[in-house]
This record gives sequence, structure tokens and C-alpha cells, in this order.
Amino acid sequence: MKTRLENLVQRVEKTIFEQGEHLIEFRRNLHAHPELSRHEFETTAKLRTRLEKLGLEVHVRPEGNGLYTDLVPPGFDEACHPTIAIRADIDALPILELNDVPYASKNRGVMHACGHDVHTATVFGSCLGLLAVRDQLPGRIRLIFQHAEEAVPGGALEMIEFGAIKNVDGILALHCDPELDYGRIGVRTGAFTAALDRFDFTISGTGGHGARPHQSVDPIFAATQLASTLYQAFGRSFDARIPIVLTIGMIQGGSAPNVIPEQVTLAGTVRSISREHREQVEPLLRRIAGGICTIHNASCELALEFGAPGIFNDAEITRVYREVGSEILGAENIYEIPLPSMGGEDFSYYLEHVPGAMFRLGTARSGARYALHSPRFDIDERAIKTGAQILAVSAIRLLEQHAARRSA
Repeated sequence: MKTRLENLVQRVEKTIFEQGEHLIEFRRNLHAHPELSRHEFETTAKLRTRLEKLGLEVHVRPEGNGLYTDLVPPGFDEACHPTIAIRADIDALPILELNDVPYASKNRGVMHACGHDVHTATVFGSCLGLLAVRDQLPGRIRLIFQHAEEAVPGGALEMIEFGAIKNVDGILALHCDPELDYGRIGVRTGAFTAALDRFDFTISGTGGHGARPHQSVDPIFAATQLASTLYQAFGRSFDARIPIVLTIGMIQGGSAPNVIPEQVTLAGTVRSISREHREQVEPLLRRIAGGICTIHNASCELALEFGAPGIFNDAEITRVYREVGSEILGAENIYEIPLPSMGGEDFSYYLEHVPGAMFRLGTARSGARYALHSPRFDIDERAIKTGAQILAVSAIRLLEQHAARRSA
């Protein structure tokens, strides 16, 4: 005879499976109408409408983008019963889509190239499944649809300030992985992503004629020396066993080939796993830039923008992902991620307040595979219901565990 929990899980999985086509349709609607970070007003309004039609009370940020809602069982008491949150991100990227599909972006130059449309549809699918058993849940489920994940600082900070994780005991999330086959998930305990920080150098010299460099202070020469030294120094200044990556993605300066300019800007990112390494980055950047500019008689200003810290996955929640994923997909389809990603994700801000974990959802299509942020990124849409089932069932398991601890 099946237990109450087994019956609950089976009903959730069945409901989500039956909603598969509806979830694909919703994802395609989102994909066709992407909105950039901090401009997700129509997306938020769509979600609000759908959630309110389900009879849910929706809490929208005063700015009009980003929301959360609760699935509350009868007799819920915040002091006695646990709350588990599930988070999706809803913003898109400034990328011109090159896919020739009916649901391609209608907002030219903006695209859901990181799969946030998939994340949103997946968490909405979890909502539908959990709503079918709301009256039997041993606690509250909170669904967070977050704006501005792609921005720095990320929208997670604003959702936290808005109260999205108040009285939350744990938080779940997933991310598309176009390099992992559909029907598989990737899990990892501990370090999952890197901290992401941005630097901007402004190097100033004295402009002049290209034929008489001795009469000028050439900021381009100083900038090239700085770029080269930064790349070398980062490889020799940190423990090589712990990843840290510096990338210079922009150098701008000059207006004519025979003119030495007054100023050059150089910008890039530093991605780090170790908190100790992260704290050492700023003094190292200043020391190297100061030395280079002194040698060349130039001046230099540094602006640093600190982004999200790295995600550090909770061991218990990751264990639940493994168990639930194995039951739904088979143990052979649970991929143990060997190394953390050097990408950044502002889900990490929530984890500074509550335990949480993210897993990677296999979304690879047959044939050509395109990476995240590619103008040709797309997914195997069957993955939406798979991700929704894993999130929903994991949330139920965690509610059960927290409820058991509180009653012990």
C-alpha cells in the first residue's frame, strides 16, 4: 500500500505531466516577448494574471517587476510549519536571436538566450503540480519570480529586501544546461558557481602626434602593458589549485591612427571560487595598475563593481535532488558535476540567508548544440515538465523533513 507521501508525489507528477503542452505554450509565449533586466513589466503582469486566475494572492514589487506568491495549506501556522521557496528568473539578454522558429523573439535585439523563459515555465509548472495537493502539504510553498538576474547587482537583492525569503527554511532553483542531454540533471554539493566582479580602468596620458611620441604620454601603450601584466600576474598570484579567471573584454581609446589619445578605458571581469582570493583581487589590481602607470608617467583610476558571490549548494538539499532525480529519471541519469562553473548567478544572494541549492537541467536538443548566451540557443522542451516535477517533489520532501524535525 502506498504511503500518504507517495500518493502526494504521484499526484503532483501526474498533474505536471498532463500540463506539459500548456507549459511549452507558456514558455514559447515568454520566449517571443523577452524583456531586458529591470524592464520585465509585461512578463510580471502575465505571471500575475496567471497566478491570480489560480486563486493565489500575488505580491508584486512596487516597481512593477518581480513577484512572489504562496501556496498555503489549511491551518498553516508560520511559527509551527516550514516554508520552502522555489525561485525562477524572468529577464532576457541584449542578443539578436537567429533562430528560425515561430516563437522567435518579436522584440528585436532582445532574447531569452540564457533559458530564463524555461526557468519561469518550469517553476510555474511546479506551481500547478503543488496546487493540486495544496491542502495536504505539511507546510507552505513560496514561488519567487525574480527580475534582473543578468544585472549587477542582481535583482535577488531587491527581492530579499521585498520580503521574498522572510521566514523561508530552504530555497530551490535550477538552470538550463544545453550541454547536458534531455532526461538528465547535473548536481554538485558545495561550490557550484563563481563570484563575479567587474573592473573598469581609466588610464590618462597626454595626447599628441603619432610621429612624436616622446612629446606625449601614451595611454594606449600603458593599457596594453597593463593588460599583459594582469593576465600574467593572475596566473602567478593565487593558489593554482583553486580557480580564478580574469578576462579583459573591452579596450577603448583613440579616434585616429596618427593621434595619441588622452585617455583609454580597459574593462573586464574577475571570477573566483575562494572568498579569500576574492578579497585579494582589489589590492592586486590597484598595485599592478599603479606600477604600470608610474613607469609610463600616466595616471589611472579603478572602478570596481562587486557582483554576486558564488553559489554554495547545501548538502541536504542536493541529496534530495539526487534522490528525486533518480526516482524520476533513473540513477544513471544523475550527472555528478566534477567542477564548479566559473559563471555567475545571483541565486547565491538568497543562500547568504537560507540554505539552498541549484541543479542543472539537461535541455540539449538532438543535432547542433548551442551554448547559453548564443543567438541560436534553444532547448528540448520536454525538459520543462521534467524540471517542474523534480522541483515540486523536492519541495515536498524538504517540507516533510522540516516538519518532522519541528514535531520531534
